[in-house]
Amino acid sequence: MNMGIEPLDQKTLDEITRRLVKTYNPCEIYILEPIREDNIDSGILVVIEKAPEPDDRYAYMAKGHKALIGVDVAKYILVYTTEEFKKLSQDGYSNCYMIKKYGKRIYAKA
Repeated sequence: MNMGIEPLDQKTLDEITRRLVKTYNPCEIYILEPIREDNIDSGILVVIEKAPEPDDRYAYMAKGHKALIGVDVAKYILVYTTEEFKKLSQDGYSNCYMIKKYGKRIYAKA
């Protein structure tokens, strides 16, 4: 797993994007990589239009984990609807806020 401070290369980012777009057909994808050796926070946030059934949320996130098997990346994946993301990204204590502020958007639906 890429747990150091080296950023992911473009080829890896492209592969992550390709696999997650195929899995979720998302509106946006964000990635947060570690920025220092003592900060290993990392994650992927996928923004979708329609929410999965409430009981299926974890199973839905697990689809992303499965899609990324074989890709050398931390697989902490969050999936939110556009409405949820819009609200949570305003809360300074939420993962959505942290990923939006300190991560980068690697995909946006045209």
